[in-house]
Amino acid sequence: MNRHRRALLAAAAICACGGPASAQDAAQDKKLDLGTIVVSANRTPTDAAKVGSAVTVIDRATLERARETYVKDYLDRVPGLNFAQIGGPGGLTSVMMRGANAAYIMVRIDGIEVSDPTKTQTAAALEHMLVGDVERIEILCGSQSALYGGTAVAGVIDITTRRADGPGVSHRAAVEVGSFGTVSGRYGLSAATDSSEVNISIERAKTDGISSADSRAGNREKDGYDNTTFSANAATRLNEAFRVFGALRYSRHDSAFDDFVWGVGPTDEVKGTPRNRTIGEDAGIRVGADLDLMDGRWKNTLAIQHYDTQSTTWGGYPGHYDGDRTKLEYLGSFRLNDMLAFSFGADYARETARSSEGLSGTIDNAGAFAQASLEPIAGLTLTGALRNDHHSTFGDHPTARATAAYRLFEGTKVRASWGTGFRPPSAYELFAPIYGNRSLKPEESRSLDAGIDQSFWDGRLTLSATVFKLDTRDLIQFAYDTGVGAYRYLQVPGLSQRRGIELAGKVQALDWLALDGSYTFTQAEQADGSPLLRVPRHKATVGATVTAIERTTVSVRGTWVDDMRDTDYSVILPDFSSPVRKLPAYFLLDATVTYRLTDTFDLTLRGRNLLDQRYQTVWGYGTPGASVYAGLSARF
Repeated sequence: MNRHRRALLAAAAICACGGPASAQDAAQDKKLDLGTIVVSANRTPTDAAKVGSAVTVIDRATLERARETYVKDYLDRVPGLNFAQIGGPGGLTSVMMRGANAAYIMVRIDGIEVSDPTKTQTAAALEHMLVGDVERIEILCGSQSALYGGTAVAGVIDITTRRADGPGVSHRAAVEVGSFGTVSGRYGLSAATDSSEVNISIERAKTDGISSADSRAGNREKDGYDNTTFSANAATRLNEAFRVFGALRYSRHDSAFDDFVWGVGPTDEVKGTPRNRTIGEDAGIRVGADLDLMDGRWKNTLAIQHYDTQSTTWGGYPGHYDGDRTKLEYLGSFRLNDMLAFSFGADYARETARSSEGLSGTIDNAGAFAQASLEPIAGLTLTGALRNDHHSTFGDHPTARATAAYRLFEGTKVRASWGTGFRPPSAYELFAPIYGNRSLKPEESRSLDAGIDQSFWDGRLTLSATVFKLDTRDLIQFAYDTGVGAYRYLQVPGLSQRRGIELAGKVQALDWLALDGSYTFTQAEQADGSPLLRVPRHKATVGATVTAIERTTVSVRGTWVDDMRDTDYSVILPDFSSPVRKLPAYFLLDATVTYRLTDTFDLTLRGRNLLDQRYQTVWGYGTPGASVYAGLSARF
């Protein structure tokens, strides 16, 4: 048994994801700003006001104001996004995007796909992503398989690491200490000329943690976490038409976790037995070149990337896991005239997954896509895309996407997007001993969303509303197979449905007071009408940022979550299943105070879960109580 089986037994079908073209803080200001350029929506730089997909842009200033340590803790503020985590920092985590779990979301860092091929369902380990080196995050919702391939059924999270502000050399550093024996620190260097730049970052976060198994059940043993992450990127322009670039990333993480006993649930390890512990290493590299032809009308990018992930688990669940992915990709765009432009590309990827328990699988996939973007009249932008993927096991799978954005008048945009997608089974779902099932077929899906973004009062007030749906046919689930008398992955016939509404708003009420809020309603059901697990039906946030005192910024945020369900594994029913129960609703209150000591130094005090709410996002697993952290940051 291993971290994967533990996830299975704990029903770690953990979920998440994101909202409409809006987010908290400064990110929401980017929605209708004609100066905002997004790349993920069409795989080529596009004015945000011309994007028909639901996309959120989170910039560096917004991230710095939040002062979080982990990427997931900021993403959890975005309307529509939701996280479920087993225990505290370092615990197995998944993001839900409109009710779809992490297996349906592509996550990229500097263009490197960072999903783990050895997981039960191929997905990114967001619990190990630190925020210190992040420059920008784009969150693209809705089916994007026509542009990115099969893993982008629910959307894409595209992360860019730090970039230089301009020619010269700059440094940045920060240190923080706080509750649960937490210490973190980071250092970054950026050096640039008019034609070249290099950026380097190293960060470490360490905590004694909390008991992964909920302490209210008598569990007292702390499960610590230690993460060291290094990242670098560089680029140089050899002439006006040719540029070469590269990025690399390395992370080492060490996490402790508790036992899991079927019929009992999560529990501390038995005294005298070895501690459960996983040490993992992730490394990724991507290098490539850009070539602009025909006075920049025809742009070309050729790149190759490699991602490798390894982990070893000790204690009651010993095992070793090794996965890697190599991908060659070409991306092009051509602007015919002011009305019509095209983007196109092709890629080939091979990923492998191996484990000491006997997992051994290789998956090859080759894909090609083309998209047309048309502006037939002033203010209207239409796109249409087609893609075909050839999977080494399942053959050809075509997908499509269409979007529309119409700027009715200044400050008003209506938008809509439609797309089809498919998710092929992971290597684990296909080839794992005992649990694998080689008769599985790819899931197929359709998504649709429509919304409006509106600004008033010279942009000081912005409002956004989106309705969405995602239908998935023949869902793959871990369930009891009566034919073989054991749990394994099965195809569930029928249509699983996720639909809902997202509302968001932000107002600069006074020169020194900004308010924002959001609400997301999600109805997520399996084919038989039962709820999909760990998807809250209701989630709302409200926040305020106050700058009334010179050099001081105070931010307060509340988050309310209700009507989320999970499996209670402390009970075993006669058919060997366990009942599904509703998790208690909860409200979290967070606050951050930043004081600018000088032009170089900032002092930060932040409190999380200040009301000391006892809540769960995964049944039986604890979450951190009230905590306080103090930090000092510098730029020079």
